[in-house]
Amino acid sequence: MSPKHQLTENVKLLQKAAIIRQGESFAEVLLLKRNISSLSRPNCWDLPGGNSEWPAVDQNSAANLHLNDITREITEETGLVVDEKSFSLDKLSHLSTYFDVDKQVYTMICGWFVDFSATDQKEIQTSDEHQEYTWVSEAELSNYDFGGESGAFLLDTIRKSFAKL
Repeated sequence: MSPKHQLTENVKLLQKAAIIRQGESFAEVLLLKRNISSLSRPNCWDLPGGNSEWPAVDQNSAANLHLNDITREITEETGLVVDEKSFSLDKLSHLSTYFDVDKQVYTMICGWFVDFSATDQKEIQTSDEHQEYTWVSEAELSNYDFGGESGAFLLDTIRKSFAKL
């Protein structure tokens, strides 16, 4: 049986979304602060998203289930609703892989750009996975701890998402 939050015993798909709101003179990304009890990057800043899980036994054959996973994660972690159609290939900001030799787990990592105006734009409601949220400009990113090297993909996702504006 696969560990929770993995597709198989040895494969994970991790997806994160840089949700950016903008006005005439500003652009800000939504950051979530992980709980102190988080297994990875505790008390660090994060983007909404998470690991895909193997489809339920009663799931019919279907394409692009990863889109359902990322929209579900965004809603669970922020209360925002994003249409799956918002995740076209031109919105992919980051794509990388990571192999953990100790755990023998291969992770595929996708980072997405989401325009806040494409959401239902409700008030942010964090899940129990996070302790707070904030909106941050690109210039302020260096003031936030994303977990060092293990969180570098988040900064890459954010910067490449700001570049899409």
